[in-house]
Amino acid sequence: MATPAPGPLQAERDRAAQDPLAQARVRIREARLTGDPGFYTLAESAVDCAMLRDPKDLEARRLRVHLLIQFHKFAEAEVAAQALQQGPTKSANFLDYALYGDALMEQGKLDEAGAAYQVAVDIRPGLEMYDRIGWLRWLWGDVKGAFEMQALAVSAGSSLDPEPLAWVLTRMGWLHAITGQPSPQIEEALAAVPDYPAAHFARGRVRLAAGDLPGAIEDLKRAGPTVEATRALAEAGAMDAAGRPVAVSAVAQQDPRGYAIFLADSGALEDQKKAVELLQVELDNRKDAVTLMALAYARFRSGADHRVCGAEARSVLATGIVEPRVLLQAGLIVGDTVPVSKEARDLLERALDSGPGLLPSERKRAEVTLARSPVP
Repeated sequence: MATPAPGPLQAERDRAAQDPLAQARVRIREARLTGDPGFYTLAESAVDCAMLRDPKDLEARRLRVHLLIQFHKFAEAEVAAQALQQGPTKSANFLDYALYGDALMEQGKLDEAGAAYQVAVDIRPGLEMYDRIGWLRWLWGDVKGAFEMQALAVSAGSSLDPEPLAWVLTRMGWLHAITGQPSPQIEEALAAVPDYPAAHFARGRVRLAAGDLPGAIEDLKRAGPTVEATRALAEAGAMDAAGRPVAVSAVAQQDPRGYAIFLADSGALEDQKKAVELLQVELDNRKDAVTLMALAYARFRSGADHRVCGAEARSVLATGIVEPRVLLQAGLIVGDTVPVSKEARDLLERALDSGPGLLPSERKRAEVTLARSPVP
């Protein structure tokens, strides 16, 4: 096992010192509580140790699937999760189907993910499945259904287990924020788990959109070393410990897709081409709507024919996805005309309506494009 790193659950780690699976569970909790993905690597070492002792151990295999998903190895996670449902070790554990659905969803196989989630929620209804189904409905473009399921997830939460409650409150608050509604659930999440990284990220984005740069920086620095948090910090004008502007490249390995999207927005052709390369590699792991739209956008930015990229963008939009950045990228691609088409204006206006769903630079890009074609 890896040498323990500093973390918030030292006492629990000490109690689980001789149990690699218990160590893995603690490390996964530390990753969620700190926003630092490095704890997942430590959890992986513990799971490896457990599987050396017993390769058939079901809990170790489930934890391995969970970690494969965290490391964005979705195709491998799909195979490993499906294996949990087969053979003499088959069980009716809802996690076998929940994890299988997670791997499918991240690859854009939404209908198959929905079927897996249905099996899981039939076995054990509750917060974990309501949250997953709510996010799946959001990806389908079913906004009303997403809110309904997220409300069920929140109602199923308990202060006796505060971290899952904080997670679903944060998700509910973020959905409210990007649909133009008040989002008190984010504050409720921070009350449930002070310094909760996901909630700090959500509140930081809300503050950034509102122009509260000091508040945004304070929150985003607590959100963990992720690409999205670091990119938002850069836009807020934050400095690193050495007094230099924060660099998104410093966390590039943490999320290659997110870093590629950042590069695609660069003004340098070399960066835009690098974005295409990174996203083509990502397609080996996932072909979901976000990745496919990001690739179409990166190709467009690097000089590909906007008509071809536009066809790719429309194919992605046909899934029903309403993610603000996806709408923005599609609008910028199909809006590469003079005058800007009504189709592009509608997409860009919908993206702008998301408030904190777009970074300031993204909002400016949309506004500049719309300014080329004033509404009569």
